[in-house]
Amino acid sequence: MDHIKKALLMGAGFLFAVLGIIGAFTPVLPAIPFFIIASICFSKSSKKFHRILLENKWIGPHVKNYHANGLKFKTKMLFIVVQWAGILLTYIFLVHNFLGRLLMAVITIGVTIFILSLKTDEK
Repeated sequence: MDHIKKALLMGAGFLFAVLGIIGAFTPVLPAIPFFIIASICFSKSSKKFHRILLENKWIGPHVKNYHANGLKFKTKMLFIVVQWAGILLTYIFLVHNFLGRLLMAVITIGVTIFILSLKTDEK
């Protein structure tokens, strides 16, 4: 069972790393939260890929700061507002069936809860 958990966490780490890379080049998708989530997944599944994220000259400082201090409350709120704005625009203009909209709402609520549950920098 432990091998399955590690494989799932590694797969999730790669998924979030790819989303982070996409987010680095798109204005709507914030990159750093995805890299932080990838880092959390890799820290429990692959020390090698976790180290690669931490040693990256662009991503590493942000991920290290999160692990040391957490996210500032303002940053969390910014992530949530950008996420909800992007989802709302997609909801209005692109997705018109009930099931798609329901799935988007459930995922967005889940991600919002996750972001709020991340460690907060009290400084």
